[in-house]
Amino acid sequence: MCLNCDATRRGFLRLGLGAAGLAALPRRSRAFWVKPMIMLDPGHGGHDPGAIAPDGYYEKTITLATALELRHSLIETGRYRVAMTRMSDHFVTLEGRVNLAVEHQADMFLSMHCDHLPEANLSGASIFTLSNKASDKLAAAVAQDENSADAPPSGAPAGVSPQVASILASLETRATKIGSATLASDIASSFSARIPLLPNPERSANFAVLRDPSIPSTLLEMGCLSNAEDERRLRNLEQRRLLVARLTSAIDSYFNDPSRDRVAG
Repeated sequence: MCLNCDATRRGFLRLGLGAAGLAALPRRSRAFWVKPMIMLDPGHGGHDPGAIAPDGYYEKTITLATALELRHSLIETGRYRVAMTRMSDHFVTLEGRVNLAVEHQADMFLSMHCDHLPEANLSGASIFTLSNKASDKLAAAVAQDENSADAPPSGAPAGVSPQVASILASLETRATKIGSATLASDIASSFSARIPLLPNPERSANFAVLRDPSIPSTLLEMGCLSNAEDERRLRNLEQRRLLVARLTSAIDSYFNDPSRDRVAG
C-alpha cells in the first residue's frame, strides 16, 4: 500500500524532516510512514534449553530455527521490518526481551515456544495473551513454567525491573489488550484446519515476557514436545515451513485490518 512506498518516503524526507525527524515522531505518526516493526522472540537459549523432549531434543533449538524461518518469510513480503531477541544459541533474560522490543519500538511482539505438558496425549498449538489472572489451570502452569526461565528470588516477579513493576497497573490498556487478543485470534484462525491446535487454543495468563503496556504481544506454544506426534511435526522442515506460512498469513491479516490503528499500542 502507498504508505510503504519508496516514493512517499522520499517525499516525506524532502519536507526537511530527515531521518532524525522521522525517528522523533510519536509511534502512531511513524506508523503512517514506515513499515511495521515485528519483534520475534525465540524462547529460551544458552544455558536454558526450555522443554526437553523424551528423546532429548531441546525446545530452544526448535524456537530459534522456526523464528529464523519466520523472519525470512516476513522480510520476503516486503511489508515489514523484523528484529529478533536472539539470533543464536545464547540466553536473554525475560526483562531483556521486553526491553529489546521497547528499544526497537516494536508494533508487535511474538514470543515463540513449545509446551511440555503432563499428559502425553495433549497436543497442538496454543496462543496466550497477558492477564493478571490465568484463564485456566493449564494456562497458569504454562506461565509459571515460562516465567521460571530467569529463576528469580522467591517472591519476586519473574523478569521484572522496578521500572516495569511500576507500570503493571496499566498493562491492560484498552488498545494493547485488544491488539493482543486480535493477533491471537488471527493466529488461531490462520492455523485452523492446517496446524493442530489444543482445545480452546486462545488462553491467557501472567507471562513476564508479555508485560510491556504499549506493544500488542502474544506467546505462541507451537506444539507439545511431550507429545511424540507434535515433536515429529516440529522437527520436520516442511511442517515448520507450513507453520511459518500460516503465521505470516496471520500477521498479514492483523496489519491489513482497517481497525489496526485503533488496536496497535
